[in-house]
Amino acid sequence: MLLCAGCGPGVGGTGTGAAAFVAFEASAASVCAGAFAAELACPPPPGAAGPVAAGTQPVRFVDAAGQITFEVNGNTATLDAVCLRLRFSGEFGFGAGNLQGFFGSYQLDGTGVDVLAALSAAVAPGGGALAIELRDAEGRVVIGPVLLLRTTAAPPAPSPC
Repeated sequence: MLLCAGCGPGVGGTGTGAAAFVAFEASAASVCAGAFAAELACPPPPGAAGPVAAGTQPVRFVDAAGQITFEVNGNTATLDAVCLRLRFSGEFGFGAGNLQGFFGSYQLDGTGVDVLAALSAAVAPGGGALAIELRDAEGRVVIGPVLLLRTTAAPPAPSPC
């Protein structure tokens, strides 16, 4: 499963992820149609027909050490990896071969240099958690796989790097 940022009609995109959608041969979709939608806060679809295009209410996941935070709001996701000084932002979509994820880009150390990437997420056994992985456009693993637990509290102070 790959995930990347981008946008398209009907999903509330900003237009900033178009390059990622093209790079990963993906198109924008509602995150509520994704395989891990049960771990999100998607409103019930009107008339019980299809996913909600507006996406999920804000949901936060964090790793046990508090070093990686993953937030999904609407159809957009951000991932912050404190120790790597990495920030990813992307929009949900589906790619070739039924791949799904957030397609977008990440920056290291706030350099302003965007690297195209896709973030995949899968429901961890037992629920209440996601296993995520971030890959660049060349398929190299940047982060992961990492287990993230759903939380309603503010993220804990990160453990020392």
